[in-house]
Amino acid sequence: MRYEPDRCRLKEWYKRKRISQRDLHIITGIAESQLSQYANNNQTMTLGTAHTIAKAMKLHGPQALYTWRKIVESD
Repeated sequence: MRYEPDRCRLKEWYKRKRISQRDLHIITGIAESQLSQYANNNQTMTLGTAHTIAKAMKLHGPQALYTWRKIVESD
């Protein structure tokens, strides 16, 4: 059994933390266009990027940025 990212929760966190995509860009240096790609589920963040964003948004960890799907591998 393994897990993989399902849906990015950035838009949810923007609202909950009252931070804009522009603000996150300024804090992290990650391009707004790249943040948009993540938020719209067009691209998955690397672990390093997720960690950077999680720290900037004061989340418990990078896993909070996604919903996760369990992959059950058959024998």
